[in-house]
Amino acid sequence: MSGQVEKIATVTPKVVHLVGTPGEIIQSIVTIVPAEKYDFSIKDGSFDAGKNIDIELKQTKDKKKSWELVVTNTKKVVGRYYEVITLKTDSVFQPEMKIRVFGNIAVKGTLSSTAP
Repeated sequence: MSGQVEKIATVTPKVVHLVGTPGEIIQSIVTIVPAEKYDFSIKDGSFDAGKNIDIELKQTKDKKKSWELVVTNTKKVVGRYYEVITLKTDSVFQPEMKIRVFGNIAVKGTLSSTAP
């Protein structure tokens, strides 16, 4: 079997990297734009472990339907972490969207932007 895979949305960036030092405000904004053919709405957000991040989801005021997901680090101590944000949609094709989040909180001068 073979076929063409169509994506129902453009998610930018696909993976969130939160890199910084303790006490610093560390954020990333994820843009989600549904494909015209697969129009959907996001119902609510939840995350599986959620102890190191906070999220805020807001629909943009652009002509085209889209959302901005602001992901903020809440970890106060040095260390790495991995979280998964699950967004529930009203799409029959993809009722959930998962966004991976990698965090690296380190002492200044020892930071690396690579994922854990």
